[in-house]
Amino acid sequence: MATHCIARTKDCWLRVQLANTTIVSVPFGLKVRLIETKAGREYFEILEGVNKGKQASVQKPSIGSYLTTDVEHGPAVNVAFDRKNQALYFAGRGPYNAFSGGGHGGYTPIAPGTYDLAIPAYPSAQTRTAYSKWTVYHNLWFRIGVDVNGSRFLHPGAISEGCVTVRQFVYDPAAGTAPPAGFHDLQAGAKNYPGLLGLPLPKKPAPPVGWDEIVELLILSRKGDQAVGQLAVT
Repeated sequence: MATHCIARTKDCWLRVQLANTTIVSVPFGLKVRLIETKAGREYFEILEGVNKGKQASVQKPSIGSYLTTDVEHGPAVNVAFDRKNQALYFAGRGPYNAFSGGGHGGYTPIAPGTYDLAIPAYPSAQTRTAYSKWTVYHNLWFRIGVDVNGSRFLHPGAISEGCVTVRQFVYDPAAGTAPPAGFHDLQAGAKNYPGLLGLPLPKKPAPPVGWDEIVELLILSRKGDQAVGQLAVT
């Protein structure tokens, strides 16, 4: 049995069928062990992430394979987040614009500490297609902590309910800037729940960073078989 990885797709997700017939999505670069190819399907064991130890299969495409040996994983990436200054640093780069909010439904900003960043487990449904203007990976979020029931993520967006949100644009109602098309609900959020939008902004906000850049760095990084790196919050 050979060790492979999930090959790259357009959005870095591949739908596969577990042995119990459940359909799940697995991320690009996930390590698997090829078991056999039979009747046009490739059967494999998942070696890391939330489905570690489970067997799955995928229909072979007409050309090539959804499994590859042409993937090289790197060491764990250290991500740092400064709550007060709304600044994110990763792999020595930064600062970039990010925040952690709350104020609605009992959510609070993430507490200071050091957390693992989990290998992505599933495409997030808490995004909106309008983010595709900035990144094709808008539904690829990194859970903060490896507990599959955890509800805090490092993710792209404009709203935060206790997550670490990497801004894709800077919306500053105090400066009279209007939100982009498709984000008019931010006006009500700024008035009623400013914490959700990380308002007020620092006097000199850090610039946004493309979510693609973060995904490309983290997706093939590894800290053991459950995490891509760690997040330090101060």
